[in-house]
Amino acid sequence: MSTLAQQPAGRPDRSGANKRLALKLGLAAALMFGFGYAMAPMYGRFCQFLGLDRARPELADVNAAALRLEFDTNVADGLPLTVEALEPIVAARPGKLVKAKFRVTNTSDQSMVIRAVPSFAPPRSAGYLSKLECFCFNAMTMAPNEAREVTVVLAVAAKLPDELGAATLSYTFHRLEGEMAKTGGNPT
Repeated sequence: MSTLAQQPAGRPDRSGANKRLALKLGLAAALMFGFGYAMAPMYGRFCQFLGLDRARPELADVNAAALRLEFDTNVADGLPLTVEALEPIVAARPGKLVKAKFRVTNTSDQSMVIRAVPSFAPPRSAGYLSKLECFCFNAMTMAPNEAREVTVVLAVAAKLPDELGAATLSYTFHRLEGEMAKTGGNPT
């Protein structure tokens, strides 16, 4: 007589329940694998249906006219600061990156915390120019009489409307005081 075939006294036979559980777990694993395998095409169709299909980058037309991009700088009233674009006008090619540098100089004998606020003109041009890196993302602490170069990197859309021949990116510099200076102008 085999010892495996004998059930201990008082214990019910669970071999049928264990087989059903193993079958259910195997089926669940197969379904999860199938769902994972089908996820990529389903996601693509779902995004396309909703109009969110941005996974495919549009190729830039190499013969497209360049966008005349002008950089403008302004300083809030009474702020002892000078700001100038090192290259105030650039030809921005569709689908390319534009890197622009500015020189910011604190003309006072006191340190200050400043922040640049950007704006685009015409406003719809903001939809075709994306700031990837910008000194306007964070506040700057300027030492007395300090001069520094700061950079903005823009990505130009691959397709630009024909009527958008020029755009201006303007920065207005403001002093941050009190709590705003401590937090860099960001909400806490």
